[in-house]
Amino acid sequence: MRRTRNMASLGLGARLWLAFGWLLKRVLGLMVLLAVLAFGAFAWFVLWPVATVPPPEPVDELVYLDQGWSQADRELYYYTPQGTSMPQGASRGALRYDWFVHLRLPFSDQRFADPEHLRRYRFLVDPAPTPQNPDLLPVGFSRHFDTAIGEEVLDISCAACHNGELHFSRGGRTFGLRVDGGQAMHALTDSSRGQFAPMLLASLAWTAVNPFKFDQFARDVLGTRYPAAKGTLRRNLWTSLRHFVSDPQNNPIAHFYPVEEGYGRTDALGRIGNTVFGDHLVSDNLQVGSAPVSYPYLWNIWKFDWVQYNGSVAQPLARNIGEALGVGARIPLLSDTGAPLPEPERFRSSVRVPELVKIEGTLQRLQPPAWPEDILGPVDRGLATTGRELFVEHCQGCHGPHVAGAARQQAYAPLKPFPGMEWRIEVIPTSHIGTDPAAAQGFLERRYDLRATGLDNEDIDQALRPLLHRQLTREVRYRLAEVVRWRAVAQLPLGDLPSLLASYPAESADGRLPQAQFDSIRAALEAQAEPLPPVPDAATPPPDPLDCDLSCQTQALLWNLQHGAEHAAATLAALDVSRLSEGEALNVTGILIKNRYFRDHNIGFEQQQCIEGFGTLDLPQQIEGYKPRPLAGVWATPPFLHNGSVPTIYQLLSPPDSRDRRFLVGSRQYDPERLGYLVISDRDATGEERGFWFDTRDAGNGNGGHAFVADPVLWERHQADPGANPMPRGVIGPLLSHHQRLALIEYLKIHRDGPATPADYRASDCGLSDGTQ
Repeated sequence: MRRTRNMASLGLGARLWLAFGWLLKRVLGLMVLLAVLAFGAFAWFVLWPVATVPPPEPVDELVYLDQGWSQADRELYYYTPQGTSMPQGASRGALRYDWFVHLRLPFSDQRFADPEHLRRYRFLVDPAPTPQNPDLLPVGFSRHFDTAIGEEVLDISCAACHNGELHFSRGGRTFGLRVDGGQAMHALTDSSRGQFAPMLLASLAWTAVNPFKFDQFARDVLGTRYPAAKGTLRRNLWTSLRHFVSDPQNNPIAHFYPVEEGYGRTDALGRIGNTVFGDHLVSDNLQVGSAPVSYPYLWNIWKFDWVQYNGSVAQPLARNIGEALGVGARIPLLSDTGAPLPEPERFRSSVRVPELVKIEGTLQRLQPPAWPEDILGPVDRGLATTGRELFVEHCQGCHGPHVAGAARQQAYAPLKPFPGMEWRIEVIPTSHIGTDPAAAQGFLERRYDLRATGLDNEDIDQALRPLLHRQLTREVRYRLAEVVRWRAVAQLPLGDLPSLLASYPAESADGRLPQAQFDSIRAALEAQAEPLPPVPDAATPPPDPLDCDLSCQTQALLWNLQHGAEHAAATLAALDVSRLSEGEALNVTGILIKNRYFRDHNIGFEQQQCIEGFGTLDLPQQIEGYKPRPLAGVWATPPFLHNGSVPTIYQLLSPPDSRDRRFLVGSRQYDPERLGYLVISDRDATGEERGFWFDTRDAGNGNGGHAFVADPVLWERHQADPGANPMPRGVIGPLLSHHQRLALIEYLKIHRDGPATPADYRASDCGLSDGTQ
């Protein structure tokens, strides 16, 4: 009663102040509660143990396998920057190199870049610092100077993902077997709690909001510039944080990568497309990626006519620019207001082409790893001999290598320095091999709109037409050379064909077709007495089998002469800048990046061909399938299949229904008897395991196909008449016995692909060491 009377006796202003105070106390209380909850959630995010992060794997001795590299080669590959930044493609918001070196973990004084901390994420850190890596960062972590901000930024190179290690214990010691150019085990792109990227972001955020943490960070980073530059550092750190959290691919609600990538995998092509055409262009281009793949191993790939799991890229520089863009090279495609850049400013990227050429040249000397018998045990040579016979019978037909002849090598890679260095890689359709089709299908189905860059269909025509015409010019020469060769072998009349081959003109930089020569060659063919093979229409290119005989080569030559130009025109007419496939969009973008670089640095046609890689043309291939690459050193590259769904080669040679459906990934412990990681499956689980459970029942993770399951009767019929007795989808051979699988395994330990690279081979620097940048 008294309180009510006192309140009533107060004036209106006093009552309003009391009400405001009551409301303010509750708002402040609520803010304190929210702050406590936020702090608790952050602490839980950082400190609570995560079952998906495997335990540390210390080794007693690091052994570099024999792969033909010197320590200088290794250092160049490990620590040469390629022009990338974090977050992907950032400049003003880029993570500075010194920040990464000095950043400390939340609630800890341990540096984020402490080797023991980064090894926890399965990054490879060498035992001691070197002049190329003075701060003992992981393999593939380097730095480059960003002229736009005047500072060195963290640069992630190809070595971070294409370098592996296997662990094996023997005699009470654990060995780490370094596999240069092999498959990484880390989860660099995984955004799950406890992984590298979320913990890096948490460390940056805690440093920004905690004044004591930031002050120590500023002292470490600024040195003698502390405290004068402290304010600038704080602003730059917040700018970087905004770039990290505003990256559309990092949006957990959008769920762009619904299939967990886990350790040793990333949705490579999907992420490259989203980075270049979504992050750097328009958000409408962002696509859901649901097909993570293992990191492919790199030895001998410079000899392949097609690379990537789906055999979609031919040119080395195009491959490497695509990789750099996916990791985070900067390519401004729009102005600050979202408008197209002026034409002279378009497609100028941060990709460091001279460094890519150095890395590529070093990789050309990399050899497949030799089996270390002193550590993993001796090879049973008798069993390996049996395995070699099985390999020739059941494996070599697909995996080869299929060495191209001199005329084909001259057409597809004219600057390769030795014969036998062009290996044909045949892409096997998923309808035949039967492995999980998600990666191959996604590459064909995703569509990107490039109109926001200012490009139109005419620009695409101007970029691609010279390449298509150069390809046709080369193809005619190659087919003509083969026809002359085959006719001479068969002792058939040659007429004017040899002289036409001898006088055949070199291709022109602008792609002008030598139509007069085409007409003369066609007339010379038609002058021969014997009937010529039928020629398909312009929409149906003739087959290009591995064993193309005289009739096959003649048909291909005639088709190119009659329909090649028409087919090139139809290919260009079918391209729509508003709906390009991923292969087409990346191809056009890569060509325009290269063209801009060549113009900016006054690089002529001959030097361009060297820089691009042996004169190989940059034209894509789009097939729903996967390439069966040559298998030297495959023993060192688990897990297997493109998506990493099979943990050992023994399981890969076994019927698919006997393969583990669910197994743990994260340990590098190696099984030299089954050739793969030691398998912990559902049957072995105790509930205490830590790592990523790979479930082959998830979309994109299928472990079927590549099956040796045919019964003897079916296999015999297929061998007698493959056309009349095709194998079911995914079946590629007969059921193998346990002994046969072990024999193949024993042989794969020592299998080598030939021809070998000459020991004294050194790749050309293409004139870039003289200051051309």
